[in-house]
Amino acid sequence: RRITDTTHHLSVSILEPLSRKSDSHLGNLQEDFDSAIPAEEPTCPSFIWDHRYPSLRALRTDMDIGDGLWICCHCRHENILRHFKGRFPFKHLRCNRCDRTLCSSCHTSEILSPLPYGLVQVPEPSRDCELRYCHVCSNCGLSHRAERAGTTLDCYGVVCTGCGVSSYGDWPRYYIGSVESYRRDPDAAFARLGEKKA
Repeated sequence: RRITDTTHHLSVSILEPLSRKSDSHLGNLQEDFDSAIPAEEPTCPSFIWDHRYPSLRALRTDMDIGDGLWICCHCRHENILRHFKGRFPFKHLRCNRCDRTLCSSCHTSEILSPLPYGLVQVPEPSRDCELRYCHVCSNCGLSHRAERAGTTLDCYGVVCTGCGVSSYGDWPRYYIGSVESYRRDPDAAFARLGEKKA
């Protein structure tokens, strides 16, 4: 709704929110982010002591290294990935340098392994476990945990909670893999990704 104030022959347009629903919707999204619980277990101490330089590896906490990384295909910036329980497993996946969204051309560690488009057969998750698949809104970068329809992933007709854009099966899809090799040696994982992009 547009309101025009013509006091003193000066016209100023003021835009008011169309509805409080969209504000509360974004508020709920932020509440989900704020209350998100890490999905991955803390690093096993043996991973640290088996490292070739255990004292150096011990200096870096799980918070420092995250659960994986992705290298932006646009600016080559290294972005840390953190996996959370719930509907938005990686929250927003936007580059910390250029602000572009993660896309199928970006390189990722095992925690976020690209999947092909089309029907993807998925096994039923173990009891009390979330499905380890997600897709990422190509408009705003919000990651959405995928759902299962029968024995396949259902990535169609999803409306992004962050921006309202609909998916017609065209958002990049990923399998949420293991953190083990990355947590054992984050520097080696970065080097492997560097070799992929070269």
